[in-house]
Amino acid sequence: MENIQISPDELQAEQEALKEAKEEEIRECVISDFGFDEIDDAERIEKLVAKEIKSHKDLSTAIGQKINYRTELQKKSDKPPVENKEKSLTPEEIDQKLDEKLNERLEKRDLDSMDYSDEVKAEISRVAKIQGVSVKQAVLDPYIASKIEAENKERTTNEAGISRVNKSGGKVGFSIDNPPEIDYSTPEKKAETEKKYDEWKTWMKTQPGYGNPI
Repeated sequence: MENIQISPDELQAEQEALKEAKEEEIRECVISDFGFDEIDDAERIEKLVAKEIKSHKDLSTAIGQKINYRTELQKKSDKPPVENKEKSLTPEEIDQKLDEKLNERLEKRDLDSMDYSDEVKAEISRVAKIQGVSVKQAVLDPYIASKIEAENKERTTNEAGISRVNKSGGKVGFSIDNPPEIDYSTPEKKAETEKKYDEWKTWMKTQPGYGNPI
């Protein structure tokens, strides 16, 4: 931005306009310019003096605003240009960014396609990032392999239990002397174990000599 140039005469004119108008000087000018009589034309004189004072104030305000605006522009022009820290990417850098984005999408696709729980998938992703390998390679990590094995065992056990329950009407595992315990650790566990306990009570009613279990 170029510096704002103003001549000394303009500066002086602005300073003069900013000076407070003196009512007595304006009155003398009005009487002299219009040839008024101070007594006979007193009302006219007062109106013209008031009008001149108002005009002077309006002009002074406008000039003050102009000076402020010019000062702000001058400050901006005096500031050193801001260095543009952003630079254009080279073709190689663009290719690298595109490859990174593509790899991220492929990794997410591979992870989503794995038949593991969200907990195990999160661990696979974490290990892959730490080791700088793909999620497929992270699956071979001993830690991840142990997590997968434990999950598969739990899944197999659960599926086997469900299968036995379906074949026998849901009464497998009940014992007269060993009622199911209620687990209060979480609301979900409590509801699940309470349901099993109710099933046990129903089963007990079918057993000889135990028509009214506690």
